[in-house]
Formats: sequence, structure tokens, C-alpha cells
Amino acid sequence: MANQERYTILYARLSQEDDIKGDSNSIVNQKHMLEKYAQENGFCNTKFLYDDGFSGTNFNRPSWNEVMALIENEQVETLIVKDLSRLGREYLEVGRLTELVFPSCGVRFIAINDGVDSLYESSNDFTPMRNWFNELHAKDSSKKVRAVKRMQAERGEILGGRPPYGYRRDETVRKGIVPDEEAGEVVRRIFRLCAAGKGPNQIARILTQEQVLNPTNYYYRKTGASHKSLDTTMPYRWTSSSVTAILNNRTYLGHMPGLRTTTLSYKNKKAVYHDESEQILVENTHEALITQEQWDMVQELRQRKKRTPKQMEDPNLFSGLVYCIDCGKPLVLHRAHTMDAIKNN
Repeated sequence: MANQERYTILYARLSQEDDIKGDSNSIVNQKHMLEKYAQENGFCNTKFLYDDGFSGTNFNRPSWNEVMALIENEQVETLIVKDLSRLGREYLEVGRLTELVFPSCGVRFIAINDGVDSLYESSNDFTPMRNWFNELHAKDSSKKVRAVKRMQAERGEILGGRPPYGYRRDETVRKGIVPDEEAGEVVRRIFRLCAAGKGPNQIARILTQEQVLNPTNYYYRKTGASHKSLDTTMPYRWTSSSVTAILNNRTYLGHMPGLRTTTLSYKNKKAVYHDESEQILVENTHEALITQEQWDMVQELRQRKKRTPKQMEDPNLFSGLVYCIDCGKPLVLHRAHTMDAIKNN
């Protein structure tokens, strides 16, 4: 594109932490500042893009990906942000963008509040230091968030925005939950089916065939809130992993498990599971959906890893129960393909 046709990108970003601190960094205020600056300084053909609710250490943001696509296609003349932290809080990546990517693509970069304008070399002298401080801020914020989450877990409060399937928010108790009548009955049925010998795959097939809304679609129908694993094209499709997660969740005993997962670091947001010894369990925080006896029975059955081969219609009722008197190994049931014909006769 010719220079006069290239965009002036006005980019804004807001993280959940920024939102909590007040509206000084709100998307609305950032947009107002960016548009005012562009108008007063003669920047034309502006395009406003923003990412709401994304950490500065995460560069895989929808609108930012769009910005980079435009830059790579040589469609951007100038990129303007409120300050360097809006671009990101990761020292190395922000440095790579400002020192290598933008110059090589002929993009003028402006951070209004930090006085950075790549058109004037002297304005960039302190940019690396600002980037480093921004990353330190992200690291410190991560420590504070972890500390708050631990305190919430120790108080038996629900962590995260979505209650476990089978429960809904308790409007009378902060961070509390109460049973959801419809979904709670599905949870009870899942435990009953497992206690009767059905495995997670079999239970998932039963619920799918009976067109029971899966957890993400049920929550979406009830609240209108989306979820990263939401697939509205298959609202009744249950998976064995969804059933397994329910069978492993001690929330249904009336206890509140906390700190079950964490992230590798404030930069790497990949979720990892804590060892059970590192988790926090606060007992009797809400109404249970199942009894301790039901829980113990299901866990004992599942530890035996009872499985039904796909070609068998009925499970082996003695799986995990019968052992060889000589070697101590479990006896395994083998069925011939003629069994159905014999049974029918």
C-alpha cells in the first residue's frame, strides 16, 4: 500500500489486574487518549484495535495478532499506544518488537505517556529500562495474585469465575456455592452409574444418547457466559474426560478443594496440577451432592480400572475381584465371538 493508504493503528490493552485498579487504563479512556493524540498530531486513516482481559505477558491476543498481520503485510505506517506496558510486559519480546520488528517493517512506534517516538532516536534511550520495569511489575503482580488465591483457598472460597458443574453461585455468601437442582441430579446419576459398574466412556455415551447438556453448554444456557472449551454445535456431546473430572472432584462431598492447579510461571500460563499434598481442602463449606460412602465406593471401583472391551456388550462383573490362588494375579475374562449365538440359543 502507498504510505498515504497505510493505517495508523491505535492499540489498547487491558488486563484483569488493570481493570481492578480503576478506570484510568480502561479501554474507553485509552481510546479517548489515542484518538485525541492522533487528531492533534495529524495522523490520518486511523484504525482502533484492542484486547480486553489479556495479560501483558501474553502476546497471543486476538487483536494484537491482527495488528501483527497488518504490519507483516506492510499495511501499517504508525503504531500508537498509551504507554509501553500496553504493548506488553515481557522485556525480551517488547525489546524485539521495538528494536527489530517495527524498524524492519518501516513502522513508526509511539508510546504517548513514556515520551517514546521511534522517529526521534533520543526518545528511545530509556526504553529498555522501562521495559524491564514493566516486566518486574508483571512478576510482582503475579506473586500478589498467587498470595491472594492461597488466602481464598484457605478460607474455603471458590476460585475462578465458574462454579463446578452441579452447583451455582450462592447469592447470600461471598464466593459460596449452592446445589443446582437440575445439574446436581446429573452429577448424582453419574456417581450412581459408576457405582453400578459403568466406566467414564460408557457414562459419557449414555448422557450423549439421552441428550443431556454437557457442562459448558449447560452453563452457557443458564448464564450466557462463554468458555474456551464451549462448542455450541454439539451441546449434548459428553466426553470421558468430563465424566472423569466429575468423579475426581471432592467438591461434591461438600468440601472445597483449592490450588489444584497452577501455572509454570508468570510468563508461561500453561496449567499444571499440584500434587495432592500441595492442595488445600476445606471441609464442610457447602451442601454435598453425594455421601462419603458413595464417594468411597466409586473411588475403590475406579482404582481397579475396570474396563469393558468394545466388543463385549456386558462388563465382567468379577473384574478386579477374582485373583489366582497360586500367583496372585487377577483373572481375566476371555469371550469367544460365538458367545452371543450361544446365549441366544
